[in-house]
Amino acid sequence: MSRKTFFTAALTLTLVATAGCTDSTVTKEHPKVPADQAQAAPTLEPVSAPLSDYGKYVPLKKKTDQISLGTHQTYNLSSFFTGQNVLIAPDYLYEQSIYYYTYIKQTSDTAGKSYIYRYSQGSNDNQVLHTVKRTIGMMTGVSHYLFWVESNPIKSGQKWTIRSMDLKTGNVNTLDQGISRHDTAIPYLDASSKRISWMTQEATPTRTKTLLKSFDVAEDTIIIHQQYILKEGVKRNGQYPFDFRRSDAGLILHTSTFKNGHKTPTLETFDGTFKRRMNGLIDFEHSKKYVATGEEGSALFLNKKSQKTGYQFKPADNRLTVDAFRFLSADRVIFRESISKLWYADLVHGTVAPLTDMADTISKPIYANGKLAYGVSDGAQIEFHVIDLKK
Repeated sequence: MSRKTFFTAALTLTLVATAGCTDSTVTKEHPKVPADQAQAAPTLEPVSAPLSDYGKYVPLKKKTDQISLGTHQTYNLSSFFTGQNVLIAPDYLYEQSIYYYTYIKQTSDTAGKSYIYRYSQGSNDNQVLHTVKRTIGMMTGVSHYLFWVESNPIKSGQKWTIRSMDLKTGNVNTLDQGISRHDTAIPYLDASSKRISWMTQEATPTRTKTLLKSFDVAEDTIIIHQQYILKEGVKRNGQYPFDFRRSDAGLILHTSTFKNGHKTPTLETFDGTFKRRMNGLIDFEHSKKYVATGEEGSALFLNKKSQKTGYQFKPADNRLTVDAFRFLSADRVIFRESISKLWYADLVHGTVAPLTDMADTISKPIYANGKLAYGVSDGAQIEFHVIDLKK
């Protein structure tokens, strides 16, 4: 059984997509990890049906008119990549600039390079900030810092490094590094307004140790929240967290707990305010009031106080997916239907309205520093859209 981390897939056309908790260990340089501890036995029974089959959910009332959330600006970046097949989308917004990355291979005989760009919204200037001879898999930001993961294949697995760049000075530093072995994935980064989080996995043929970490920008400190152990064998035992999200509401994890080979998948917040067994999950996110989950043909917005109640959104076709949830507040959320439409849900009034109305490919939106951004492509043109949200 593969132990690859299940993360939401990036777009494969001309775009790529893109938490308050109890801290257990804090370190400045080399975090010390407590000795391996046996994980508690699971308390939830397994389920075979999707989460949407359990509980009573009110359908969101669909509005037909496209909604405006603020000042909307469009930037065409096609001229910067004439004749090149690139994968780009906004990854971070800071002041009046859009930050993004791409991987370019000039010819079949040359090695590719990853480039980090800063696009100035005011001057239409597209500047290369940083270049690496490795693959950058994702990028995000907190305050005036960029964070990204770069990797390259080696004989024993994937060698990876998490780096940061101070946008005020241009200084680049290494935050963490390691090697992903035995089908474990390289780290994925997610950010709140103050912290960046990731998981590392040390795998051998007999066990996988997962560490859940965060970096606090203001404190310049790496925090180790939790350690999880999965023991391999004829019957697996232990815990394997394979996905997570971080927001200002805290951390939320998608975890499989094994007891004598019996698996129970669970979605739960790190602070214990939400815990549900589930299957069929494609994407998820949370705010202080709601947990959003995306499945094939459905999205749920679960009330944390009454976890079997909430709202449901059904896409135009039950074969379509719903993902890329971005909470603008505790009860306002943006999400994507398939790869061609963004919606805005008001969970106070139980309504949902289209934010975009186009047939082109839309990247996963990002929400940073009071602005929402996403990329749009029709196969020939590449546009970045930025919405400065109303207060």
